[in-house]
Amino acid sequence: MTYNLGVDVGGTFTDVIVFDESTHELTIDKVLSTPANPSEGVLHGIEEATAKADTSVAELDLVFHGTTVVTNMLLEETGSRVGLITTAGHEDILHLARAWTPGPLYGWMGMEKPNPLADLVDTRGVGGSIASPSGAETEPLDEDAVRAAVSDLADAGVESLTVALLNSYLNPVHEERVREIVEEEAPSLPVSISSEIVPEYGEYERTLTTVINDYARPTVIDYLDDLDASLADAGSSATMNIVRSDGGLMSTAAAKGRPVELALSGPSGGVVGAATIASKKGVPDVLTLDMGGTSTDVSLVEEGTPETTRQTKVGYREFTSRSVDVNTVGAGGGSVARVQLNGSLQVGPESAGADPGPACYGQGGEEPTVTDANVVLGRIPSSAQLGGRMELDREAAHDAVATIAEERGTTVEEAAQAILDIANENMHSALRVVSVERGYDPREFGLVAFGGAGPMHANALADVMGAYPLIIPPGPGVMSAFGFLTSDIQNEFAETYLETEADVDGTDIYDALRALEAEASDWLVSEGVDEADHAFDYVADCRYFRQDIQMSIPVAIENLRGEAGLAEIKDDFEARHDRQFGFSLDAPLEIANLRVIGKGTLQGVTIEEHEAAGTDPSAAELDTTEVYFDDAYHETPVYDRDRLRAGNELDGPAVITEDDSTVVVQPAHVATVDRYGNIEINRGETQ
Repeated sequence: MTYNLGVDVGGTFTDVIVFDESTHELTIDKVLSTPANPSEGVLHGIEEATAKADTSVAELDLVFHGTTVVTNMLLEETGSRVGLITTAGHEDILHLARAWTPGPLYGWMGMEKPNPLADLVDTRGVGGSIASPSGAETEPLDEDAVRAAVSDLADAGVESLTVALLNSYLNPVHEERVREIVEEEAPSLPVSISSEIVPEYGEYERTLTTVINDYARPTVIDYLDDLDASLADAGSSATMNIVRSDGGLMSTAAAKGRPVELALSGPSGGVVGAATIASKKGVPDVLTLDMGGTSTDVSLVEEGTPETTRQTKVGYREFTSRSVDVNTVGAGGGSVARVQLNGSLQVGPESAGADPGPACYGQGGEEPTVTDANVVLGRIPSSAQLGGRMELDREAAHDAVATIAEERGTTVEEAAQAILDIANENMHSALRVVSVERGYDPREFGLVAFGGAGPMHANALADVMGAYPLIIPPGPGVMSAFGFLTSDIQNEFAETYLETEADVDGTDIYDALRALEAEASDWLVSEGVDEADHAFDYVADCRYFRQDIQMSIPVAIENLRGEAGLAEIKDDFEARHDRQFGFSLDAPLEIANLRVIGKGTLQGVTIEEHEAAGTDPSAAELDTTEVYFDDAYHETPVYDRDRLRAGNELDGPAVITEDDSTVVVQPAHVATVDRYGNIEINRGETQ
């Protein structure tokens, strides 16, 4: 027998899911993360999950891994020392940056501008010039200056090197020659060139993105080498694939060369998994809610495809890298609640994390958290155990929330409900950003909720937004790891185009996209994907001429050579522009960039259908408990999700427990188990 495994490293837990290819059974497990050395938690989780699935590491066929190594490195500024070689006179490019400040009108007053990731003392300018827009060489590369710069930087102790020369996206010949010289002068020094990482106009973004790539490279190389070696020592010969920020996969070798593509590795998996499940169920338009221990990630899926963005943001830094369009807020199960000096209640963004964790973990935590509030209100019943193993300290949770009640002069229940209300409002605001603020009506979307804490809060959010059906997939606490198993090998290939509709026709664009497709195909072959399994998506980044707001428009490539030509692209662009901004312009269309996303399918998991077993859920009922809803306690049945069957219907209020999460069904709602094992929640007939 062979098994596939997905593993996702989060801020609090490392989630693992094992898929048995012969029986199609899924086994899930959660272990506490090990932030000091993430590979320890990964290996521990893999060993525990395989043992739980009655198999071993040696029997794994495919391993899909999402990692927060790059994310944490950027947030904590713990990456490598990067040297930067740029065009003479442009050494200050990372300091000039973009005119942007966070927050409201005067947000700049409290902003502490981060230092560039490549220090000015480690930056060297070299002679040579490529003209724009022709791409012609107007001044030869000063190779002597390059050799001196490389030698100087290597002696100074830089750990990686970025080459970002002006206009290299038009002609990479100078950058390629600099790389050759680096390999001659300092062969052990990792080096990236901007014309390969971001072959597009925008000198600052191209430079920053490539610097981030090198900032992460040494650590990512060491991390993946260590993980590969640990798995091999445990007897594994499995192929390991690393999850990209856009939800695709790439080999460990590719990940070592382009770690910038891993910045949002973890959150992307949950969105891809949710899109797969919702589409299978026949609900292709959904919002996704991933609430973990530290934060909540929300996204939008339209016609079964997650929304993506080319501008990835981690902390203050926004760089060019394709990623699932996720909006994150500091609202998680571990979010700490505090009373401010003015008497108002604040929840998050600070989190209790994995150590000590919420008070109810019994590991020494004393501050009240969202999880403690759920325990106090009975929404995590006494029969529930964290990860199926950890007993919850209910008295500690009560004592922690009581401190809020005392400061605010309320009952403990009112204090706990206030904590949940504020956490829910924070998540509601995030969901509005990806829907209402982009011209979408959430009432036309379903909601897929997952993460360890998501299913406890999702019914309240669905009710506020009118987003039904609410779908809780099996194993919601490990949905990101499940999503990894549904991902494809994937990469993006792009070029700057900068042509208006008056200057080119559909055939010109067709030819340019086919050239990019050939590059994508070559890469897929290098990743071991058979040509019969290649698939491609075609995208044009469009804007109005002399405007800066770009929108990514899917392109039906065969239609480009027909009579419609560019008209189909322009019509789609204007419709999207009007929906998001409320207007369109009488101006020519400009195509700024062309992109091809090459995909290779891997069958990591199969979603099974189950025969209906009737509407009566009584066989799954464990007991009843008092749960606080609408300012009063309600006698509420508690169900074991493992014993629920397709077709079972549950009237709210109800609580459904499983090892990795707890589902809360509010009063006046009905939950039904569908044929794929999802719990679907809708308003009752009286609503």
